[in-house]
Amino acid sequence: MNKSKEVLFAIYKSGKHMGNEKGENKNDAIKKYLIASLYEELAENLELKHLYSSKIAIKGVHYI
Repeated sequence: MNKSKEVLFAIYKSGKHMGNEKGENKNDAIKKYLIASLYEELAENLELKHLYSSKIAIKGVHYI
């Protein structure tokens, strides 16, 4: 994976800001966030993933 193509995304769960994660796209960033949050075994669970959303971080840094 080429890290230079990664973008910082703000990660949300049910509208609440949970943190930031870099990824090639929003789904990649959500998956990485879940893995980093010790949810690796649940990262492919579609019901769980639907609770999360993401947006490209403003100027590479997202403000709450």
